[in-house]
Parts: sequence; C-alpha cells; structure tokens
Amino acid sequence: MLTRFPWRRRKPRAGKGGVPPIELTTREGQRLWADALDLVQFSDPGPALVCVAMHGDGVGHALLRELLAHHAEQRGVRLPPDVPAVTKAGLQLLDRLMEDAGLDPQEPLGPHPLGELLAATWAIAAATRDAASA
Repeated sequence: MLTRFPWRRRKPRAGKGGVPPIELTTREGQRLWADALDLVQFSDPGPALVCVAMHGDGVGHALLRELLAHHAEQRGVRLPPDVPAVTKAGLQLLDRLMEDAGLDPQEPLGPHPLGELLAATWAIAAATRDAASA
C-alpha cells in the first residue's frame, strides 16, 4: 500500500502547512520521505491512511486532519465545527476513504485492526484540532 506513493530519497526541508515531513523506512532499511500535504493530496488515500495508522502521535493527528479536510472538500462534504459532530462526520468519511483505497478495516496493524486505529486517531485529532490550529 505504501509503495503506491512516490516517496523521495531526500528529506524535504520543511513541511507545508506546519505538518513535518513523513518518514518511511523500507524493509531494506532505506529511509524515504514525503511532504505531508503531498501525501494528503495524492489521488489514492491509502498510503496516507496507513501512515496515519503508523503515527499515532501529533504528526498522525495533523496528517489525518489535513487528509479528511482535503477529501471532504473534494467530495463537497462539510465537516461541522463542533467536536461530537465533526468526529461522526469524519468517521463516515474515513470509512469511505478506506473503501476507496481498498483497505480492509479489520486488517491487523500490530495488535489492533486498521479501522480501529484510524477511528481512535481521528477521535483524538478531531478533539484537539482547535488547539492545533491556534
């Protein structure tokens, strides 16, 4: 899934939109890089979703916020401003993005299914989005 995105061999100097560059280490130990917004705007949401599931930190939260905002705009979906409603709308959009990418939400990534990791990451990202944008 991650190989669908055109990774760079050199680290970008700074991330666009305040999101740091995303790092990927291949099985062979090679370090590759992507600008987070390039990853978000890539036609296939799968690589970004997998990266989010692998980064449950602030980077993953910011990446997921940008990913859902981008795809919501592309699909004409309005993400509500209040936390309970944006969380629900984001989860529905996440389900559609996983389906579009051909990802199985039940596929294990470590000890948890991919869908659960993304849902938990989105719940945190949605609840902390006002603090992140301030």
